[in-house]
This record gives sequence, C-alpha cells and structure tokens, in this order.
Amino acid sequence: MKTLAKSALGVAVAAAVAATSVQASEAVTMDPSLTFTYKNFYWNEKDKTGDDTGYDRKEWVHGLVADFDTGYVNDLVGAVVTAGYAGPLSVKANSEFKTNVPAGPDGKGDDISGFQQAYLKARTTFSGVDLAGTVGVKKRSTETYSDSGSRVLGASSTGYDLSVGFEGANLYFTEITGFSDRNESALSNDLTKNDGAEIVENIRILGGNYSFEGLDLAAEYGNSKDTVKQTFLKAAYGFELDDMSSVDLDVRYGKVKSDETGDDYKAKYYNLNATYNYGNAYVGLGYNKTKDGDYDPNYVDGNNDSLNSSLSQWENYTEEGEKAYLVNAGYNFADQGLEGLSWDVWYAKGDDADNIDGFKRREYGSYVSYAFDGSLEGLSVAWLYTNYRAEGTVTDGETLDTLYDEDVNRLYLTYSVAAF
Repeated sequence: MKTLAKSALGVAVAAAVAATSVQASEAVTMDPSLTFTYKNFYWNEKDKTGDDTGYDRKEWVHGLVADFDTGYVNDLVGAVVTAGYAGPLSVKANSEFKTNVPAGPDGKGDDISGFQQAYLKARTTFSGVDLAGTVGVKKRSTETYSDSGSRVLGASSTGYDLSVGFEGANLYFTEITGFSDRNESALSNDLTKNDGAEIVENIRILGGNYSFEGLDLAAEYGNSKDTVKQTFLKAAYGFELDDMSSVDLDVRYGKVKSDETGDDYKAKYYNLNATYNYGNAYVGLGYNKTKDGDYDPNYVDGNNDSLNSSLSQWENYTEEGEKAYLVNAGYNFADQGLEGLSWDVWYAKGDDADNIDGFKRREYGSYVSYAFDGSLEGLSVAWLYTNYRAEGTVTDGETLDTLYDEDVNRLYLTYSVAAF
C-alpha cells in the first residue's frame, strides 16, 4: 500500500510538471524566495526540587537557517529546501538536558548542521475542488502529530501528504516513514519506539475539518503501525457580541490506546474551553479531565508529540484521573502605538490524580514578545517565564517524571532577512 500511495503521488506530481511544461511555451510564472534567519537563544532552567528530578539547563546557543522556496511554478508545482547550523556559545557541562545541540566530547555541547527540509509540492483546482500534495522531508503538523519547532533547528519527518478541499471542507492523509530530531544533523532516521529498541514501519494519519459561519469541526485518526492508535475530535464555535467583543467556545476529545506491551493500554481526555475577546485583549478558561490511564500522545520516540488540549502547557496535565484548570489572558499593544508588542499570561493547576497520594501541581507563566518594524524589521525578541511546582507520592510502584519543581527563563532573539 505504501508503494502504491507514493506512486500515486508521483504520478500527480509528474502530471503537474507535464502541465507546466505545456504552458511553458506561453509563460512561466513563479515567485521564489530565499530567507536567512539568525537565532540566538539563552535558557536558564533550574531544578528546584534538589534531587535532579526536574530539568537543569543553562544553554546559550545560536544558529543560522536558510529557507529556499521556489513558490508554485505556474501555480502547480514547487520545492522547498531548508538547511541550518546550530552551535553552543556557552552550555553547562555534564548536563543531560542538552536539547538545542547534542552533547559533545567535553560535555558542553557540539555543533550540528544539515538539511531540515527537502520536499516537492503540487497543487491544482479542478471544478472547484482543491487538490494538494507534498512528498519528502518537512516539518509536519496535524491534530495528533507535530514535529517540534521549539529549538534553534526544528525536527522533521519523511513521508507524503495528500489533501482534498471543497467549500469549507477538507480531507487529508499523511504517511510518515522517517524522523529526525531537533538536535540531530541527520536528514532522516528510522521511526522507533521504546527508546529506540523497536523499529516502527510507519505512521498513518487520516483526518478532516469543516468550517461554516463560525462553526469549526475537526476529526482525526492516526496509527503508528502495530503500536499506538489515536483519535481526536473537536467542535468550536465563535460569535460576535458587538463591534468590539466576541466569544470563542470549543470542546475537544482525545483517545489513545496500544497493545504493544500486551497490557491493553488506553487513556482519554475531555477538554472544554471558553475565551472572551475584547479589542486587542482576551481572557480564557479551560478544563481538562483525563480518564482510564496517563495520556501519552507519542506515536513514536522523539520530539514529535502533539497533545491538542489547552492544558498542554509547560507540562501536560494528563495523569490518570487528573482534573486540571486553566486561566489565561493576553494583550496586543497595537492600540497603544506598539503594534509588535504582545503579552500572554496563564495559570494552570491539576489535582486528584489516581495512584498518587497528596497529588497537586500548578504553574504560572508569562510570554512577552516584540517584533520590530522600520529599519529593524525582521528582528524579534521574546521572554518565556514559567514557575512549575508539583508534589505527591506515587502509590502503585511506578515512577513519575512530572513530580518536580522548576523555574524556567528562556530568551529568544531572531532576525530574518529576505534575500529575494
């Protein structure tokens, strides 16, 4: 099936190329772009537990990323290539938590470089139906799967994607056969499970979404072959109260199950959210309940999980039986003459997890970002602060890596320049 599916996409791309060639005698249109982005990240994260349970990072790293996009030649076919370098400026020695660059022989981190994306893309419209596809290595993101982009260099996956859209409805299919982590130079590695001990042949994801007059519906099913199966459903509705204010409501449901270890693992969550928007400000409330087991959203090993819940914050608030709450707010200062400045804050708490005596945890955080304009257009800075605290005693003999205290400070500087 994998060979046939890839062949089908290859035929589609070839047909689009042929169509472009036919049109070439009349005109060839394209809109290529090349962008260089310099990144400079400083992270100071301190484990306050005192027993090395949490993360203990002190990293100052930088990197340069080049993105080339041909655009769509005659609005039909194109290609994207992304290459980058990341290296340490000052990285704490002997820390196991090096996530922007791998550990070097001196324990302080090592340089990495290589390609993060290299894929072909095609699209066309026939009788009002939009058809699109990609094949190759790229950063992918669906409701239940997302290659992490939180480091200097992003993670990426190998595979192909197909989609069909018509009048607000969209169906899509993705097959993934390889993966490269966010601190690796390799273009693509095998998919693995159980810390690399088991090879996974592929991940297949089928989904759809629909939008109509403020109503948004989404559904997705994914399967990493013979390992993990996930289902996700979402319904959202937004409406205006007046010229200045509006309300957004949504409900989400996730289910994961696996029989790879013979224990018939399963878990599910219910997530409810409401957001009130007024001008450039918003305030929101969220609730999440996890049942049947600890919710693990990973199809395979690596930084590619995607928990589509508002309670996916510094930690995922999805221990078995856990009830979690979120209050968040934000403001864009555009009406104060600072269009590029925005500030988001949140407070999350969870309790009542099964098999953990005295369990409770909470976090509060802040994210401030500013994008310059004028002569400094392309330059942006941001500061993430999170204060996370958790306590409890596990009663079922298992270990729990979310019971720790942590202070997080991350500073981000990025500067992008378009060559053309």
